[in-house]
Amino acid sequence: MSNNALALLPLALAYIMFTLGTGLKPTDFKVIFSHPKAFFVGLVNQVIFVPLVALAVVLVMSPPPTIAFGIMLISFCPGGVTSNMLTYYAKGNVALSVALTGVVSLLSVVTLPILITLAFNHFMKDQAGSISALKIGVVMFLLTTLPVTLGMLARYKFTDFMIRRSGILNGIASLFFVLIVFAAIATNWQLLQEQLASIGLELVFIIVTLFIVSILTAKALKLSWFDTKTIAIETSIQNSTTAITLAPIIMGTAVGLPAIALPAALYGVLMYIIALPVIALIRNKN
Repeated sequence: MSNNALALLPLALAYIMFTLGTGLKPTDFKVIFSHPKAFFVGLVNQVIFVPLVALAVVLVMSPPPTIAFGIMLISFCPGGVTSNMLTYYAKGNVALSVALTGVVSLLSVVTLPILITLAFNHFMKDQAGSISALKIGVVMFLLTTLPVTLGMLARYKFTDFMIRRSGILNGIASLFFVLIVFAAIATNWQLLQEQLASIGLELVFIIVTLFIVSILTAKALKLSWFDTKTIAIETSIQNSTTAITLAPIIMGTAVGLPAIALPAALYGVLMYIIALPVIALIRNKN
């Protein structure tokens, strides 16, 4: 990947997060108060449970340090507009999905620097130099929190225009997502060929485990099926675009995407392969 293309990655992520913001409005967050238990369960799952499941899989299967850190990195990145779209197809609580996505995305400016620094110091201490939590926090603010906020402001100021153009805006965001995933895979093609079976198995196990356990915990807490399948999707779908974009920033890479971006790229493909059949099974289940 050329320097110019690599420099465009943050802009692509910022645009994707901006489109997320244009789909949010203040009334979307009312669900926090109308479904407080469901929102709390979804929030805890996203921020705490997903990284713990990823960590357990990494410790048991012991992939190479760069791959282990890459898997942890994708587990730290909350789901974006993809989880909202899949919740809609699953006939779930879209309002809850949108609220969870918005809140966790805004919180990521705090959670990601802390979690990334801890994981980097554990898995990459013998592979690379140090990283700055403050730098990552600033980057997260500029690439996620600020664009989401600007998107919400644009939705408020130009409501009719944003609603009419939402299809185009989201279409461009989807195109950026595909290009980013393709770039990460192409840059690390040889490593992918060598590690495909092991990385794929680890990621599949994480995704399936998150689906199953999130459904069981939600039902154990007596949440409705409407909220349960929403939480299962929000818990299982991560934002691979954020992880891929952060990878060269974390590693200080000037040319090409580093190997730590590969799990996120593969995840961006596998999550659809696993999620779509599951959604087909649960969308009409009472």
